[in-house]
Amino acid sequence: MTRRFLYLLPALALCAAAMAGAAEESPLTQQATTAFWLGDFAALEQQNALLRQPGHVGADGVLEIELFRIGLNKVTEATPKDQEAYLTELEKLTLQWTVERPSSALAHVLYARTLTAHAWSYRGGGYVKDVPPEAWKEFDAYLRRAAQHLLDHAEVAMTDSYAHITLLEIGKAMDWNDQQTWNVINDGLKRNPDDISLYMTALTQMLPKWGGDARRLDQFIRRATEQSKAQFGTGMYARLYSAAAERDYGHALFQASLVDWPTLKHSYQDMLERYPSVARRNRYAYMACLAKDKPTMQAQLDALGDKVDAASWGPNPQRSLEGCLRWAREG
Repeated sequence: MTRRFLYLLPALALCAAAMAGAAEESPLTQQATTAFWLGDFAALEQQNALLRQPGHVGADGVLEIELFRIGLNKVTEATPKDQEAYLTELEKLTLQWTVERPSSALAHVLYARTLTAHAWSYRGGGYVKDVPPEAWKEFDAYLRRAAQHLLDHAEVAMTDSYAHITLLEIGKAMDWNDQQTWNVINDGLKRNPDDISLYMTALTQMLPKWGGDARRLDQFIRRATEQSKAQFGTGMYARLYSAAAERDYGHALFQASLVDWPTLKHSYQDMLERYPSVARRNRYAYMACLAKDKPTMQAQLDALGDKVDAASWGPNPQRSLEGCLRWAREG
């Protein structure tokens, strides 16, 4: 196993160098990426088992398991020069883990995620019109292989909500209806009630750019907020609409979606009381600017003081922040 994985290390080293200076990257993310690079599945399995337990939510409301998975995804979603050889070798490695540890949900999920990454290497991230006709066949074939592997090993794989997240990503590409999506979300929540990444993953297919619409999105966000209120209060309303702005609506969130500002405002206040976060308060100030609520924006800027950070202020963030500050100074 280790000898085989050495083939991957030159490509992965390039990825490592690119990320080495990422000061904001969590140690959990770094540890997961490094263990995956080194083929240390035992370390990955141990950490995954720990973080799947209830209560692993950071002071800022971010799930620790989510930070761990980001590290795993950095390996499966890496794009070295010879991506086909890389993914083929990674498939062999993760499949070998499923053979060596057939009772490991994580092993099965990582194999399925590698197959999914292989599918997207054919599809690419561009417009549909730019995808070569033959690439669609491979895209569909790899997605079906990934889904089938999870279903074939469902008794093991589906004990981990990471499998449900992977199925949701596959379902987005295969045009699942909303009932199919909710079935997977709710089954995943039975495995890990804290795993709000299930909502975040499913959100994408509700967006207009993925065939959704404003009403479908709003219904989804309101239902997710209601379902998660015991743990996160009304916070999911703000989290999900913020993600919708990030992934699709941008500065036009209040013009193009059905977001309700009083509800969003209450959600941010609720979330900040439960999980204080400088980044989230910056985002709240940005949303207040988009909603044309000058007093609320100014109150958040005052609370931030010298911690105003353009990174949370939407597309073209520095110019966005500058424009909002100019508007705040107007009479």
